[in-house]
Amino acid sequence: MQRRFYTLMLAALAGVVWLSSASTAEATFAARITTLSNPGGTTIFDGGAGDLDGGPNGSITVNYGDASYRLIGTISFTNSPGDPNLAILDVSYNLSTLGRTGGAASLEVSSTGFTQPSDNPLTLTSSINGNGQGTGTLTMQQWANTSDTLFGHGPVTPGPQGPFAINAAGGYGSSASKVFNQVGPYSIDDLLSFNLSPGASTSGDSQSIVTSPAPAGLVLAAAGCPFLGFGFLRRFRKAKVAVA
Repeated sequence: MQRRFYTLMLAALAGVVWLSSASTAEATFAARITTLSNPGGTTIFDGGAGDLDGGPNGSITVNYGDASYRLIGTISFTNSPGDPNLAILDVSYNLSTLGRTGGAASLEVSSTGFTQPSDNPLTLTSSINGNGQGTGTLTMQQWANTSDTLFGHGPVTPGPQGPFAINAAGGYGSSASKVFNQVGPYSIDDLLSFNLSPGASTSGDSQSIVTSPAPAGLVLAAAGCPFLGFGFLRRFRKAKVAVA
């Protein structure tokens, strides 16, 4: 609980910095959706075709559907190039196979151009929380790519998390971390692998957060704002969800 609370505090502070910062146009930010009906995948770039929330703004909103799956909502935001306290890539998903065939599918989101935090050692914290109905599984893995490659896997990863049963009582989730050193820009990549039966659905959120040792002031600020993280993220996502 303490780790999850601290993660939410960091995410909220990252969102405040991101909303007040300059455009992230220097970085590349994209989502890729692959299903049995679309084995070649559909890639959606921030501000490009298929992104419903306007020009490049560090957020990707989609309304995607094929014979296998439907995906809707704000699926990701990033604060690339980061700030002195943390870098974040957040992936929200609302996925269903209602009236569809389901099967193996993946949602991968990647953002390049992170240059902060810059004080080694850095820690990549990988977390996921979600719930669902029907039958199926989900596995998640996250990477920090020290070559700054879009959709780059490795070399830094806490390893796979899952597979989780989407209908687990009380929801599913976990958190893991990996320490690394970096010189120069890096990318963050999140890969969610689904295998849902027809008529199933799942929704949730995964976060990749990179931090350096937290200043004492940041910890004290978080301790004094117990509801900041959840409230900020909830209002942000409600405002950004696309209407089908």
